[in-house]
Amino acid sequence: MNRLKVVLMFFASIMIQTAILPNFSIFNSKANLSLALVVAIAMNFGSYSAGYSGIVLGFFEDILFSRIIGVRALIYYIIGFIVGYSEDSINKGDIRSGSIITVVATLFYWVMNTIIYMFLESSSSSALVKYLKGSIIIELILNVLLYLVCHYTLKKMFKKKKFRF
Repeated sequence: MNRLKVVLMFFASIMIQTAILPNFSIFNSKANLSLALVVAIAMNFGSYSAGYSGIVLGFFEDILFSRIIGVRALIYYIIGFIVGYSEDSINKGDIRSGSIITVVATLFYWVMNTIIYMFLESSSSSALVKYLKGSIIIELILNVLLYLVCHYTLKKMFKKKKFRF
């Protein structure tokens, strides 16, 4: 991967995540561009690139949005590494498999984030039940749409050269 393109892509992702996406709240659920980008990088470039991308994006999000540093970085790293590491069992060229993985990654992100903050802040589990009743479905759909955008953007930015004989 070209480092300048990756840095510009991370910068654009963080700017969109902080400036544009918070303004679009549908039924109190917000899309997560960083999660979709980490899954798209994992599907296209493998476990190590996705893991390091997850750490970088997670730390930036933790610095900007969170009171506790490292929670999102850890979750994004785990998601990126596991999705990128399972090369044999996933059809990486298929958009449907990426969409399903984005749904599973969104659920994993939300459950891990809720559990970690429940332990760290000693809050109750009533927010978990309340959120599962309706807002999670819309967030899943929004994240899948963002994954499709990230997937096509990565395909256009990093075209693989075809050899002709």
